[in-house]
Amino acid sequence: MSPEEIQAKITELSGDLSKMKSQIRSGGAPENSGKIREIRRTIARLKTAAKLKGGLPAPSEAGPVAEKKKIGAEKKEKVKEKPAKKAPKKPAKPAKKAKKAPKSKK
Repeated sequence: MSPEEIQAKITELSGDLSKMKSQIRSGGAPENSGKIREIRRTIARLKTAAKLKGGLPAPSEAGPVAEKKKIGAEKKEKVKEKPAKKAPKKPAKPAKKAKKAPKSKK
């Protein structure tokens, strides 16, 4: 399959998957509960095949979602620039020995 065909198949299966999930969320029973799992796995296989062939864009080129992640990473970098003050660790206390009950005299 060409990368275009793989991408079209992924889009088609993603649409089917979202329809099935919305049907379940609305309270309906799925026609075939194993079908959802099968579709998810098929999508994963197609994405893997496309990635190996070079048909899918790299995560950094994936679009607006990747851009949001970049912006989030930039914010995290700014936060990391400030040195964090940590409290000194306290040494661990030795374990207490259990006391034996006194023997009764009879």
